[in-house]
Amino acid sequence: MRKNKLLLVATLVFVVLLAGLAYAQSAGYVENDAIVRVTDTITHDDVRTVDVKIATVLPDEPKRLPIYRVTDANVSKSEAISIAKEFNFGTEPKVISYPVQPENALSPLKTKYLFKNGSCYIEIHASSKAVTYGNSDKMMKVSNNLPSESDAIKIAQKFLKQHGISVNNATIEAETILLNKLDTSTNKILDKKPMMVQVKFKRYVDGMRVMGAGGKVIVTIGDDGEPVYFLKNWRTLEPAGTTDVIPLSAAIDKLKRLEVKDVPTTPIRSIEVIGINLGYYGDIPSEEQTTYKPVWVFDVKTSTSTETIQLCVDAAT
Repeated sequence: MRKNKLLLVATLVFVVLLAGLAYAQSAGYVENDAIVRVTDTITHDDVRTVDVKIATVLPDEPKRLPIYRVTDANVSKSEAISIAKEFNFGTEPKVISYPVQPENALSPLKTKYLFKNGSCYIEIHASSKAVTYGNSDKMMKVSNNLPSESDAIKIAQKFLKQHGISVNNATIEAETILLNKLDTSTNKILDKKPMMVQVKFKRYVDGMRVMGAGGKVIVTIGDDGEPVYFLKNWRTLEPAGTTDVIPLSAAIDKLKRLEVKDVPTTPIRSIEVIGINLGYYGDIPSEEQTTYKPVWVFDVKTSTSTETIQLCVDAAT
C-alpha cells in the first residue's frame, strides 16, 4: 500500500508573514511574496521586454502630483533605548553597523540597534526609525485560543495606543494565518490549524496607497490574543512641492521593459494588467529614503504566479 507523503505547509498568506519575520533578521522586506528587491532587470532570452495586455479601464492622467520630504532624523542610541523601553526592554542594545551595498567594500555604513530579552527582541533602524518587535517562542505556533479577525483588529489598535504609535490615513486588514497539512502526492489539503491573525495597517497619502515596505504597520496576534510580532515602517512626511507625472503610455513602456521598483524573481514573458492607479513608494527600512514620489501601480497577473501582484513604475519625471 502506497504511503502518502505528508508535508506541513503554511498557506500563501503565511509566506507573507515569513517575509516580514525574515526582515527582522536580515533587514529585507518585500511587498509581495512573489517578488523581491534586486538591482538589475531580469533578462528574458536577452530581450528586456515582456508582452503587456491591458485588461482594465484606463485611469485619469494628472499632469502634476505632490511630492513629500522625509523629516525623520537618524535615531541615536539614547533615542533607541527610549523606544525600546516602551516595549519593556531595559538592556543596552547591540549596535550593528552594516554596509548599504554589501558587495561594495567602499559602501557607507548604516546602523541599527538590537535589543534582546529572553525570546523577545526589538530592532530599530537608525536611518528610517523602522521598528520590529517579536517573541520567537510564540510565533508560528498552532493556537488553541485564537481571537476572531474583528477582535484581533481591536487588540492590535489597543497595542498601538499602549505604545504611543499613531497610524493615520490607513486601511486595516486582518487575515488568519493557517497551517495546512498537505498530501504532496495529490496536493490535497488534509487538515487546517489556526496559528495567528495578522493585522495590517496600510498607509495612504493624498488618498493614494503607499506601496513597498515603507507604508505599513503590522501587528500579529497569537494564542490568547497576545501580540507576538510587530513591524512599523512609517516615515514622517511633509509637503515638498510637486512634480510632473509621466504619461501612462510611457509608464506602460517602462513596464514592458520591467523598469519597476521590485522585479519578479522568475522570468516573465507576458503580463495581464487588471488594474492601474497612482500611488507613492516607500522603501525598505535599511534605505535612507529622503522623498516620497508618485508611482504608477499596475495590478498584474502573470503565468508564473497564481496571485495578483503589484508592479510599480516611477511616475515622476
